[in-house]
Amino acid sequence: MASKPAYEYFLVSTPLPFVAHVEVNRPKKMNAFFHAMWIELRSIFDALSVDPDVRAVILSGAGKAFTTGLDVQAANLQNVMNDADVARKAVALRRHIQEFQESISSVENCEKRTYPPQSPGATPRSAWRGRVPLTV
Repeated sequence: MASKPAYEYFLVSTPLPFVAHVEVNRPKKMNAFFHAMWIELRSIFDALSVDPDVRAVILSGAGKAFTTGLDVQAANLQNVMNDADVARKAVALRRHIQEFQESISSVENCEKRTYPPQSPGATPRSAWRGRVPLTV
């Protein structure tokens, strides 16, 4: 697999040939997502989707939780909702939500099979070995 760029909130590795491991890496916040993370997630999965050296992707989270979802404290909507006009606020909020949804959907839309680890504490290698019906 070609050299992957370094990401701030995700670790991307190759535990086995043709297998990419994407780990959400914000364990102190239980891997809760905020704007910069979902932009990175989309970038990662868009790249893996077309990478000829990747046939499957394992998605996991560092620490105790895969993710707790949206980081409500960091999800500062002030920049989105700063217009006094109600219609403009609604359009800005819709665009913001749509950007988030497209980023999350990049995992589903990835052309490669994507798997979570099979059990809590499973490593990419143990999750892959003998449990995934895919020939790489």
